Amino acid sequence: MSGIGAIFTRKGHKKHILSGQVYFWAMFSVILTALFVGFYRNNIFLQTVAVFSFYMAFTGKRAVRYKKEINPQTIDWIVNIISISVAGFMVYLAIVNALRIGFAGLVPVLFVFGGILLAMSLSDLVKLRKRKFVKNEWLYTHIGRMGGSFIATTTAFLLTNIRFDPGWVVWLAPAAVGTPMIIYSIRNWKGKMKPRSVG
Repeated sequence: MSGIGAIFTRKGHKKHILSGQVYFWAMFSVILTALFVGFYRNNIFLQTVAVFSFYMAFTGKRAVRYKKEINPQTIDWIVNIISISVAGFMVYLAIVNALRIGFAGLVPVLFVFGGILLAMSLSDLVKLRKRKFVKNEWLYTHIGRMGGSFIATTTAFLLTNIRFDPGWVVWLAPAAVGTPMIIYSIRNWKGKMKPRSVG
């Protein structure tokens, strides 16, 4: 509900900021509980997806902090290194399972989520080293990452409440719907940010 509130309230407004704060801390609680439950049930896959979801929320929130210049703190480096490690592990699991059972089960999901997380993490590593964003990139990063985190959360909700065969359709459907919406929103803001000609 807090995620929906952040999506449909005016950017920069108090309601948007409050909804975003509630959403972030809700996601923080999600990763803590998911890591615990994943360990208890010996479910490594659950743990990796939890890291994926939280990383997007974390970097989406941090993007607002670094509007003009990135001043990386220890927590930024730690989260980035963990993310790269988890992403590499997800891709590794995908390859191992693909060789064993083919492109079936959760293999497509591991490839997609692991690949996306690895690409994001490596891109963020470059930005942390350069310590700067391209003009207005912080805004597009914020929209993309928070939106991506919401997609991941929606996916988890659907998986808990819906049974569908093949299962990977439920895993990827929210991304198929949500990604174009994120792209549209970013393009819309890019249009607003363009300097208008006079005369």
